[in-house]
Amino acid sequence: MEIAEDLGLNTFSITAEQIPSILFKLLGAGRPFYLPSVDEIDIPKGPIDQVILIIIDNFSLYEIITYQPPWMIQNLENLLLIEAESKQKSLSGPMMKSTFFSKDSLTFNLVSVLDSNGKHVKVVAREEDLPNITKDSSLASTEKTDVNIYVKGIKAINRNDLLVLHFADFDEMYERYSMNPPEEIASKIMRRTDKWLNLIWQQSIDGTILVVIGNDGKKPLKMNLQGRAAEWKRANMPIGFIKFPKK
Repeated sequence: MEIAEDLGLNTFSITAEQIPSILFKLLGAGRPFYLPSVDEIDIPKGPIDQVILIIIDNFSLYEIITYQPPWMIQNLENLLLIEAESKQKSLSGPMMKSTFFSKDSLTFNLVSVLDSNGKHVKVVAREEDLPNITKDSSLASTEKTDVNIYVKGIKAINRNDLLVLHFADFDEMYERYSMNPPEEIASKIMRRTDKWLNLIWQQSIDGTILVVIGNDGKKPLKMNLQGRAAEWKRANMPIGFIKFPKK
């Protein structure tokens, strides 16, 4: 992707179906044979104590470039350019299903499989989004707002092999303002999200890997953007990035 290359980022082009394979690899768990491999992504040597997966609806490189969140900009070490089968598949619901379920196995669920293999897994999300992540409610906590999800997530840091947090405020903002939110509101949510990621990282133990995934919103919406901004928005969703353990 030209924009990512212009920024000097280490980029990997993957499909949405490879995301669970990445998590299996990071956690040192055996990958089911029907999941696609991710040999191109190397993990660092040394112990990995936990993986924190943060999913942010309607979040992309466009938001990072536009609103300049300092912590994220400094830590975009390994950028994932995620290809979906179609525009509909890149939306938040289908994208999460591709992350946690598999079209090649009716019984596979990332969360349940890791749990059955001895990994401690915790999911914190909105109740309406939970069916796209897991059907095992014993592994999840539901909250009504991103703030509450963040607070519950902070309490769960360093207590699980995989911690999954799902934030939806960006998506709700774009829908509320027909994809053209006031700059001060968008900047406020961006700064808050950036601060949350920073605090989550600062409070995590040394052997932590942070994976951030941004997908499209709940439905396709048009944006009245021109020039480079329009190119960024078209070209860079969905995306993700990986931050490897502290050195």
